Amino acid sequence: MTPRAVTFDLWGTLVHYDYERWQRELTSIAEVLGVPPEEFEREWKRDYHRRLVSDLRESFERVCRSLGVNQAGAIEDGLSLRNEVQREMFVPREDAVTTLRELHARGYLTGLITNCSSEAPALFGESTLAGLLDVEVFSCSVGLRKPDRAIYELAAAQLGLDPGLCLFIGDGSDQELEGARGAGMKAVLLRPGDTRPPDDWRGPEITRLAQVLTLIS
Repeated sequence: MTPRAVTFDLWGTLVHYDYERWQRELTSIAEVLGVPPEEFEREWKRDYHRRLVSDLRESFERVCRSLGVNQAGAIEDGLSLRNEVQREMFVPREDAVTTLRELHARGYLTGLITNCSSEAPALFGESTLAGLLDVEVFSCSVGLRKPDRAIYELAAAQLGLDPGLCLFIGDGSDQELEGARGAGMKAVLLRPGDTRPPDDWRGPEITRLAQVLTLIS
């Protein structure tokens, strides 16, 4: 069945995610909080799924409590550093804007389905991607996260389409491709060389966002 919409993941897909930069800054945040980096990283990862469907500040404060950090100034400085890093890292891929515009020019609907913490909607709204997608579904806003089929079904419903009429493009994190398939979408892995794709993916792949145009032509 010919797709009528293309939906995208955000981090690692429309926007490059700099893993090495985050690892360095994770250490810097731990230093601000006065805790060993490995302990901060452990607790940060432990709160990951909860953070995706709640507020970033609440998550950061939970992590700090679990580490015994209760100095308000240190917590505020650590959170500010985390927000600053995310803002600096929020750089759309070079072909993201042109690809989205071309999809619209060809009559396709577009959507965003992303797992993210609560600063992401504002960063997205300030970026060159703002206004280029017909539907934006942020996990932190809707209380759902990939790979739950409900988040894909929600995006499709907002597009006014059956999930079977939607493509989903993602870097493969959080089992998002399997989730998209489970919801009835055709899933495509973006493998640009700077992500961490799943080892067991058996399905269509592209190496650049612009190649999605060849999948629908």
